[in-house]
Amino acid sequence: MYKRIMIAFDESTEAKRALSIGVELARDLKTDLRLLTVSEPLPVYAAFMDSELPGARQALLEERNVFYRNLQSEGIKHAEEHGITVEGIIVEGDEVQAIVDHIAKWGADLLVIGRRHHSGAVSRIWGGTVHNIAERVQCSILAVS
Repeated sequence: MYKRIMIAFDESTEAKRALSIGVELARDLKTDLRLLTVSEPLPVYAAFMDSELPGARQALLEERNVFYRNLQSEGIKHAEEHGITVEGIIVEGDEVQAIVDHIAKWGADLLVIGRRHHSGAVSRIWGGTVHNIAERVQCSILAVS
């Protein structure tokens, strides 16, 4: 059935539920498991911070990197507590594009991702992360609420 499960993992409650379900599936199906966290770039205005406070942009980058490393460690620990070996990856970029690229690169056949509920108007205009990923990948997607 599934041989490679990828979990999109961030700090949201939905992603933590996706982690639990993805780990359980990987254990039951005896699949490879990868935990992918996307670190989105700092906003453009962050480049101007150094003019007022030298080193501020670098400090923000370091703080963000520590945050995501700790988040990944938490996810890996959860998997290991359930007897699963997991590879953790942190990538920088646009959330949707980074997930799509890594599904293709690694050959995931199932993506487990947290699904946030947006208002009807927002969903109709932008489609939402899960929808935008689903439009661009060939693998199955399990969206966890």
